[in-house]
Amino acid sequence: MPIAENLCAVQARDDTGRTGGNLRRDHGTKLVRPQRSVIRPFLHLLFAGCLAASALAAPPANPIAPTAADDFGRNVQLAPFVVRGEKIALSIHARTNADRRYATDFAEEVVRVAYETMDNKSTGAGLVIVGREGEPHPVVMMRKFMAMAEAGQLQPGMAELAHSLDAKLTGWKATLNLDAKNQEADREGPNITFDMIMPALPVPLEGVAAKLYQLAWDEKFDDAKLAARMRTLTVADLESSLFAKYDWVFYLPPRNAFDPVIDQIMTEAMKHEKMGLGKRMLIRTAMVVLKPAIRKAVEGFRKGMLYMSVLQARSGWSKDDIKALTEAYMQVLMPDFKFNDGEEQTHTRVMAAIEKQKVKNAEYAKDPFVRPVRLTEFDPAAYTRFVGDYGTLEKDKKDKQAKPSRALVRENDTWLWQSRRGKPIVLHPAGERLFVSEGGQLTVEFKVGEGGAVTGAEERRVRYRQTFPHPAVEPKKK
Repeated sequence: MPIAENLCAVQARDDTGRTGGNLRRDHGTKLVRPQRSVIRPFLHLLFAGCLAASALAAPPANPIAPTAADDFGRNVQLAPFVVRGEKIALSIHARTNADRRYATDFAEEVVRVAYETMDNKSTGAGLVIVGREGEPHPVVMMRKFMAMAEAGQLQPGMAELAHSLDAKLTGWKATLNLDAKNQEADREGPNITFDMIMPALPVPLEGVAAKLYQLAWDEKFDDAKLAARMRTLTVADLESSLFAKYDWVFYLPPRNAFDPVIDQIMTEAMKHEKMGLGKRMLIRTAMVVLKPAIRKAVEGFRKGMLYMSVLQARSGWSKDDIKALTEAYMQVLMPDFKFNDGEEQTHTRVMAAIEKQKVKNAEYAKDPFVRPVRLTEFDPAAYTRFVGDYGTLEKDKKDKQAKPSRALVRENDTWLWQSRRGKPIVLHPAGERLFVSEGGQLTVEFKVGEGGAVTGAEERRVRYRQTFPHPAVEPKKK
C-alpha cells in the first residue's frame, strides 16, 4: 500500500465553490470552536473474527465531469478539523443536515485515532458518503456487475475486473468469518451470513466499486438504467472517477440500517438455540433494554471499518498488522455496560491499546507465520507416533464422554486434526515433525522430549500459536 505525501492542506472552500470549511476543533491543543456532542459508541464484536475491508483496485487517476443534472458534488462539503496542530482534510457527502452532522462527528473521532496511530502521519484527503434509506448498498451494484460479466453481457475486458470484485467479496466474508460455518476448529454459534449484515456494512469505495457507485448515482439508482450503462462500459470508462482527488473514500450506510440486521441476527440466534415461545418472548423483552447498547456496538463496528480503511490507504503497513490494530481499537469500544467513560477517557484507553498492539506487531515481525511446502516424498510410518490426544479432556455435553482439545487421527491415507467442535482439518506432512493444512493457513508442529517421547503439539496460524500437551490431561479443578 503506497504511502502518499502530506495532502492535508485545507482550502477554505467546499467542492461546490461556496466558502466554508471552518476548522472545528484542535485535538490535543486548544478548542477552536465549541464541539457538538460526539457519539461515544462501545463496540461489541457481534460476529466471529474482525472485519477487514481492503482496496478493490488501484485508485483511478483521471477525474471526469458529473453527467447528471443533480450532480454528486453538490452535496459534498468540507469538514476539516485539527489534531495536534495538524489540519486534517475531510469532506462529507450528505443530503440532510442531520446526516452531515452525524457523519462529521463519526469520521472526526475515527480519523483522529488513525492520525495518532500513524504517529502524526497525514491521513490524506478523505471523503465519507452517507447512504440514504431506500438506495441499494454498493455491494448490490458490485454483484450486478459480476453477474452480467459472467453472463457475457458486458464489453471485452470486463471479466477480469469482475473476478477482482468477486475475490474482494470473498475476502470480506473470510475476514468476517461469515458464510463459513464449522470450517474452523472450535467454531460455535448461529450461522451469521454476509447477506444478513451487508445492509449495515460500511465499505471503502475505490477502483471499479467507486465507478459503479457513481454510475448508479447518475442513474438515480434505477436498476434498469444502470444495467444499460453497464452494458456499454469499456475498461477505459472505468479508469476515470469523480473520487480521484481523494486518498480514501468510505461509504457509510444509513444510521438506522442496523435495525433489520439486528432482527435477523436475533432470529437466527433463537433458531440456533432452539428456543421455545416463552424464551423467545423473554429475549425480545430484553432486547428493548439491550438495543441501545447493541446500537452503540454496531456503531463501533462501523468506526472500526473506517479506521481500517484509512490505515490501509495511508499507513503502508501490512494487512495483518492493520487487522490486529483494528481489533485492538474495537476491543476497547466493546460495551461493558458501565458507561463511565467520557470522550477523552475513551480516547486515552483506545490509544493505549493501540500502542500495546503496535509493540506486539513489532515482536510478531521477528518470527512471522510462514506457510511451509508439503513434502512430496515421505514415509507415512514415521508420523505414526504423533497419533493421539492433545490438550485437556472435557466432557461432551451430548454424550458425556471426555474429549480432548485436539487429536491427530489417521484414516486410510489421510491425517486429520480434530477438535471438540467443528470439522476435522486435513493435514499433510511438511517436515520431520511438521504438518500443514490443505490451504496452508494452519501448521501443527509436534514437540519431542529428550528421550524421543512426544510431549505436545504447537498449533499455529497468522497471529496465533498455542501448544497442547500430550497426552491430554484432566483440567485443573477451580
